[in-house]
Amino acid sequence: MNKYSIESATKSDMDFILKLNQNNMPAVSILSSNLFLKFLNISDYFKIIKYDDESVGFLIALIPNKLYNSINYQWFNNHYNSFIYVDRIVVSNSNQNKGIGSYFYNDIKSKYINKVSHLACEVNIKPLNQQSINFHKKFGFKEVGQQFSEENKKLVSLQVFKLKN
Repeated sequence: MNKYSIESATKSDMDFILKLNQNNMPAVSILSSNLFLKFLNISDYFKIIKYDDESVGFLIALIPNKLYNSINYQWFNNHYNSFIYVDRIVVSNSNQNKGIGSYFYNDIKSKYINKVSHLACEVNIKPLNQQSINFHKKFGFKEVGQQFSEENKKLVSLQVFKLKN
């Protein structure tokens, strides 16, 4: 993975991130320019990954008690005191299945292993996102709950990966 680099997202990455997010719906939720700018201010980990200096993916994550009204994030806020919640991880289609998701998760894990107890996320069950289910299972995530969102259009599996005891 030596041609890959992880960098902090900036305002100049907005067009790339919004387009990549849009191309990956409904696997991920909608991302507006206003929400993108909010994430730049409130997220604790908002990174892009580049391959040979070309952006190919991004990850947005938050620790507890941020002003963010996602019902999935709020679920973790209500059930865990210590976590970093992956709101979304998106990799361009041509770069999927190359280990980039694991590269990202290993990076966030190394940065938060002594700071929070869990890495948290949700994975779509309805509509089914089998690739994400397989990825998170392989990485070692465990389901801790399920809930409907987006007016019952989505059913998600709420999952955690234990970082420390």
